[in-house]
Amino acid sequence: MTTMVSTGLKEFVAVVESGGFTAAANDLDVSTSFVSRQVKKLEDRLDTRLLHRTTRAVRLTDMGRIFYERSREILDNLATLESEMADLQERPKGRVRITAPGFYAERYVAPALAEFTDTYPEVTIELDTRMKLVDIVAEGYDLAIRMVSPADSSLVARKVAPRRMIVCASPAYLKQHGRPKEPDELRRHNCLTLPDIHWRFAYPDSIRTVKIRGGLISDNGRSLVAAAVRGYGVVRFADYYMKEELSCGELEPILEGFEVKDAATWIVYADRHHLPTRVRFLIDFLVERLRAMDEERDDKF
Repeated sequence: MTTMVSTGLKEFVAVVESGGFTAAANDLDVSTSFVSRQVKKLEDRLDTRLLHRTTRAVRLTDMGRIFYERSREILDNLATLESEMADLQERPKGRVRITAPGFYAERYVAPALAEFTDTYPEVTIELDTRMKLVDIVAEGYDLAIRMVSPADSSLVARKVAPRRMIVCASPAYLKQHGRPKEPDELRRHNCLTLPDIHWRFAYPDSIRTVKIRGGLISDNGRSLVAAAVRGYGVVRFADYYMKEELSCGELEPILEGFEVKDAATWIVYADRHHLPTRVRFLIDFLVERLRAMDEERDDKF
């Protein structure tokens, strides 16, 4: 189809409908010789004569008449397709798959998505809230909300908002096991953590990763917080994640002077030249809305 359009289909139809090569050239804003060459290439490709040419007029051959009817239909379909594609650029529609971590997804992402689908009802969103770092390209996700910037250079990461990370434990745990004065002392403590997560801390001269270990690893952050409240160990999450526990004193912050300043929430997606309209619109919407939600929060410590 592409080859035929490039070798005279449009020009052939213009000649038939305008009544001649000169008139077709005027309609298409090209030279008469260009129209003639394109129609000749088309006839050579088809190995058939489409037009009878005389000094006064051109007329269709029998094969030309059949070919013209199909050509007209093809060009009409192309015009319809272009119109539909332009419409898609204006009105997002279709499915978007998102992965976002549990509590943050529930408290912030889900309400923002509800607003988006209210504005664009022809978009369907599938939200995966598992606390799992997935390969968004291999597993077919359009975008991810992440608490760390991806190391994969093939992905694009847009910063949404900064996060304040807090290490904390219950008063009972700290009374029994002592309050660590620097991150390295966490090696001797029972650290409750998500799978494949490293704890980074800011020392005066560098950012260091502390190798932690503990008796409970879970992909459910709220279960880890609950265990910490019961005096089972030390946890580390963003401030908003443990708002109630910190406010009422069930958990106490520790090592506050060592928290990194570069923690943030990110929107991550594949590096493509042409993102689907629905994905592009949603990314822009989430960046704006999640930033606004962060600024409006009254639970920052």
